[in-house]
Amino acid sequence: MTTTHEPASKTATGQEPTTERGTAPEQETASAQETTPRQETASAPEAASGQEAVSARVRQLAEAVGPTTLATALLIYFGYVATRARFDYFGISLDMTGLSNQSLLLDGLEVVHVPAALICLGALLVIAVHATVSRQLARRPGDTVNTFLAAGFTLVGLLLIGRAMIGIFLGDADTSVVIGATPLALASGPAMMAYGIHVHGKNRGRPLMSPRLARNGVLSVLGLAVAGLFWASTTVAWAYGTGRGEQDAHDLPRRAEVILDMKEPLQDVPPGITHIRLKTTGKDASFAHRYRGFRLLLASGGRLFLVNPEWKLGRDQTIVVPYDNGIRVQLISQP
Repeated sequence: MTTTHEPASKTATGQEPTTERGTAPEQETASAQETTPRQETASAPEAASGQEAVSARVRQLAEAVGPTTLATALLIYFGYVATRARFDYFGISLDMTGLSNQSLLLDGLEVVHVPAALICLGALLVIAVHATVSRQLARRPGDTVNTFLAAGFTLVGLLLIGRAMIGIFLGDADTSVVIGATPLALASGPAMMAYGIHVHGKNRGRPLMSPRLARNGVLSVLGLAVAGLFWASTTVAWAYGTGRGEQDAHDLPRRAEVILDMKEPLQDVPPGITHIRLKTTGKDASFAHRYRGFRLLLASGGRLFLVNPEWKLGRDQTIVVPYDNGIRVQLISQP
């Protein structure tokens, strides 16, 4: 007996069965509708994170370096520059002094307050300008005045960049060392030009460049600003140290007089110094030479750096003697 199996086209109720093949397009359409909003919502945090990438990178760098370590290193560096300029005025190399990092750190505290004050004042000025420009853009978007304002920032930035390039490649006493004009132009020129581009983009309602290009530009501007400010601070520290040297030379007559007793005579005694031969006794037979009139410039590294009270740049020298058992020192304060 043969049994014939026929495919069931209908169910017992007379309805066609629902197959997986028939429901696949509907599931794909539903999944596509559900996936699209999720992808769009997921891309929003990525864009926000892209905009915050610059501040995040700067924060990570600050955390890696450490604010205390960075501040200490800067103070030692500025103290080194200022102290080097101060004693270079008297013809003394800083390597001969043997000053410790603690001494350089204390000298750096005297120098850093001037650049720090200028940076804070500059930051306040930038905040005030940005608040004024933002208010103008919010009140009159798309106005011609805003276009001229953006063009003005960009033009001034380009001029400052040109000034910095002249000072770097054609630098001399008139172009590069005039109150730190070259480093300040290098620090502010790119920032002002970038701000002009930003203002123009805000005024037209859309940015002029892609987010990635904008982030790279901001990082470059920040790097140039840091380099320019560091350069300008170094110039200020050197000028401060030179001024300290000039002040030291001016105040020499009011410093305590150094009476120096030595076993061996000095050669080429500077003017204003009196040489007296002592009467030797059995106790102090070795100290036969006394010199009066010296002024102490520095005592460091087992050495005494002495000058005469009327020391003049380019005329007088600095006497360096070892501070050991071969000398005897007395100090007499001046009225």
